[in-house]
Amino acid sequence: MPIPGGGSGRGFPQPSPPRTNAAPPGSFPAGRAVPPRSVCEGCQRVISDRFLLRLNDSLWHEQCVQCTSCKEPLHTTCFYRDKKLYCKLDYEK
Repeated sequence: MPIPGGGSGRGFPQPSPPRTNAAPPGSFPAGRAVPPRSVCEGCQRVISDRFLLRLNDSLWHEQCVQCTSCKEPLHTTCFYRDKKLYCKLDYEK
């Protein structure tokens, strides 16, 4: 299923600012949990970049947006199945 493009001109949604767990001291009352860190769906590492990509409710590093099969970067269009990204050719296989 194709992922509809956003307003970035590249076919991807606009980057969202990353969530962070860095909070000013004393901003969380005792016993409250610290917000979760953003983790890339592609590499499973924490996203510490200034911006991140959100594709189908998953977060990605820009460099991790590549076809699962052929490893080509996906710059304009991507297809999504089972939490994996594909180029059009590999998605149709």
